[in-house]
Amino acid sequence: MQQTIDTQNAAYDAQRAAQQPQTLTGVVTGQKPALGTDWGRLAGNAIGTLPVMAMGGGEGLLGRAGMGALQGATSAALMPTTGNSDQSFAQQKAQQAGIGGLMGAAIPLAMDGARAVGNGLWNAARPIFQPERYVGQGITGLMEPADAAMAAANIRNAPQFVPGSMPTTAQIAGNPMLVQTEKAAANIPAFKTAATERAIENNNARWQALMGVAGTEADLNAAQATRDAAASPLYQQAHQATANVGPAFMRYAQIPEMQQAMEVAQRNAALDSAVGRGVAPVWPTPTSNAINGSALDYTSRALSDMIGDAQRSGANSRAASLTALKNSVDGWTQRYIPGVQAAKAAYAQGSVPVNTMEVGQQIANGLGTRAMNAGGVPEIQLMPYRSALTGAMKNAPYGIDANALNTLQGIGQDLQRATVSNSIKSPGSDTAYNLAAQGWLARQLYGPTFGGAGNIGKAVGALGATALGHPMAGLGILGAGNRIGQMVGGRLQDRLTGLLMDPNAILPYLDARAAAAAQAVPNPLMQWLLNYGRPAIGNALSGGLVNTHQ
Repeated sequence: MQQTIDTQNAAYDAQRAAQQPQTLTGVVTGQKPALGTDWGRLAGNAIGTLPVMAMGGGEGLLGRAGMGALQGATSAALMPTTGNSDQSFAQQKAQQAGIGGLMGAAIPLAMDGARAVGNGLWNAARPIFQPERYVGQGITGLMEPADAAMAAANIRNAPQFVPGSMPTTAQIAGNPMLVQTEKAAANIPAFKTAATERAIENNNARWQALMGVAGTEADLNAAQATRDAAASPLYQQAHQATANVGPAFMRYAQIPEMQQAMEVAQRNAALDSAVGRGVAPVWPTPTSNAINGSALDYTSRALSDMIGDAQRSGANSRAASLTALKNSVDGWTQRYIPGVQAAKAAYAQGSVPVNTMEVGQQIANGLGTRAMNAGGVPEIQLMPYRSALTGAMKNAPYGIDANALNTLQGIGQDLQRATVSNSIKSPGSDTAYNLAAQGWLARQLYGPTFGGAGNIGKAVGALGATALGHPMAGLGILGAGNRIGQMVGGRLQDRLTGLLMDPNAILPYLDARAAAAAQAVPNPLMQWLLNYGRPAIGNALSGGLVNTHQ
């Protein structure tokens, strides 16, 4: 190796000796010829980079700078030397490697620096020019792509429990970050007003659905009249019919509870008969085993009342015994006077719409005395509504209409979904929640409450607006910083309110975030240019710099 270097040095010494200054016509002795750009050499330098392209581009800024230095030093050291130098071959190689390494390391640093400056200016101006996109991307940027995709799917598939009731984005997205954001936004006047108006509208929609079930007093009276018209003739006919009972019935008639029921049946049937609403009961006597439908039917009704009283008092054993008695009476009625069962069936069928309206009216009457909201309407709340619904259904022995039941259950589900907004609890006062704590709504740029940032934020924001030609720059670079922050902050708050109140408005940003996982794979051509194009450019530049110093 040393012999090769000595041979090269001797050859370069001879070449330099032949190029010593001399006097020629028009040329001053001792003056070197003017140097120009050797484009062929530059192209050769770039081609000479091919052996180092396999090194790749490096990861991270430091990784790219280190790899660039290695690539630059390696490729520059592979360049040919010139004899137009006082340095030895080894010294020229060291100089080439040093310059190439510096150039290779400087390029990624310069690129990242330029990118950072550009991004800083653009980020400063984005809230001015693209407030909704700025907020939308800020919200969804805090989510994982999979979470954003799930939130978008939840919004698209959210059921409507009550016609006219519109949930907020957080209430149907199923994402804790959005719930936390809504809670923080409650301190924004614009959002607070919009949320209050939405709550009033939703409460009105629930009342409208409830009153659709309850109907009016006229509707209830009409349903009762229809039921009576269908069942009364059947009852009249069945109550008049008589049959002879056997010894089994007579034995049951000696049971104290049965005797109590028969006494109540006698009083009730006699009262109805006295006012023309029924037939007087006929009971077996020592001389006759005849009994009519009125006696059997009213006895069954009396036993039902006694069973209810026992259940409400917790006397479950007595309730069970009374139920066994009632089943026996109903069995005899069906066997001896089947018309009673037909009348009961008609009455039960006609009672469904009656019970439906009675349930609705009982719920409405219970909730109608509660505190009013800002719209002057009693506020329907989840727990009081559940209690009212449960109590009303207990008073509907024949059940209610299926569609009405779905409506009432839908009101409960809608109220339950609305509680999502209050599902995140925080220690201390809720006012401690603010948007700046989320770290995405321009905390440093426009200040925690958008009242203006610090001096650095004002300077960057004003500079960005000026560079992009926004008219706000005319207010002054630093002097208007607070006003710019307040103006832009107000616009951002309005856009945030819109995204939180309208689930469909945030869908494009959720979809874009959900697609980020697929976009994380770099474009092959762009990756090739980053890995290999940069070293080639750096080699060409460093080669030109090296040649100008030789």
